[in-house]
This record gives sequence, structure tokens and C-alpha cells, in this order.
Amino acid sequence: MRQELKLHLFKQNLNFIMRVLDRLLPEKEPTYPQTKMLEHVFQRLFNAYILEVWGGRFDDAAHQSLTELKDRNFLHFLSVTRKTLLFISENDRYYRAWIGLLFIAAKEEYERALHGLSLEEFQRSHLEQWELNFPFLKQPYFEENKREFLEMLLTAHLSNLLRMKIALSSLPQSKELKTKNGKYSSRHR
Repeated sequence: MRQELKLHLFKQNLNFIMRVLDRLLPEKEPTYPQTKMLEHVFQRLFNAYILEVWGGRFDDAAHQSLTELKDRNFLHFLSVTRKTLLFISENDRYYRAWIGLLFIAAKEEYERALHGLSLEEFQRSHLEQWELNFPFLKQPYFEENKREFLEMLLTAHLSNLLRMKIALSSLPQSKELKTKNGKYSSRHR
């Protein structure tokens, strides 16, 4: 079976499961430091998602509102991941400790990757992943801006969306995405 077909079938099954789980999983209010951090991370991810929707990433329609959005698959994936991690770590201290450990390990791994990133690795990996080449990038400039280049390597353009200082409330779908308790959900009103 071709790789593209396998991926397509896998995503179709996953999308169906995520849609069902998103409707079944309860919301949980974060109370512990780990779960508050987790909630904050997902708030930032949902804000980036809103900007991607507005920019036309899904359904190939710019200035899209969430109520008009047909492709909600990634939104369901984010929502289910958030609800699952919050619910289980709010109710089980062992899982909560692992969430805390995940934050520590991720921070340390990011710093390790940043320290070890070479100009050659950046150029090769960026071309492989995103099909963009930086053949004229000079070593001094690379070293001075290494953090930004690692973000480009890890996320393409998405890290820019975390830092955008626009009023999300000015985008139509930002209000539609919030639930009564202010948390994000894939369901619209």
C-alpha cells in the first residue's frame, strides 16, 4: 500500500475517533502548577490555531470564521489532547508528576538542541523538512540568531504565531471558540 494512502486512512480513522472523544470528554479546571502550565500552553496553541484558520490554512479560505470552518480535524486533535491530559493529571498525582517531568525534559531538550545546532545541520534539515534552502547564510549571523533558526527548523512558521501581538478578540472565530468557562473547545455555539 502506498505511503500516502496509509497516511490518509490513518488520519481518517484518527479524525473520526477524535471527533467522538471530543464530544465525550469532560472539561476540567486546572488547579495544580503542572496543569495550569499545561492549560497555558494549550491556550497559546489554540491562539495560533485561530490565526491559522483566519489565514486560510484550513479549507483554503482566508478570513475564515470557525462557524464556517469545515475541516476541524486538527482542532479536535488539540482539544482531545488538552482535555485528556488535564483530566487525568488533575485526578492522578502520578500522571501529574509526569506532566511536570515532561516540561522539564522538553526545556532541557530544547536547550540541548539549541546548543548543538550547526549551520550545516540547519541548512540540511530545513531543506529536507520544509523544502526551503538557505545557501548564503553566514556563520556569524547564524550564531547570533540561532534560537530563531531552531524555531524555524522545528515549526516552520508556526512559532511566529505564538508571538503575534494582535487582538485575537478582533478575529470573528476567537469568541466562537471559547466555552462558558473561558476555555477553548472545538464545538462552536
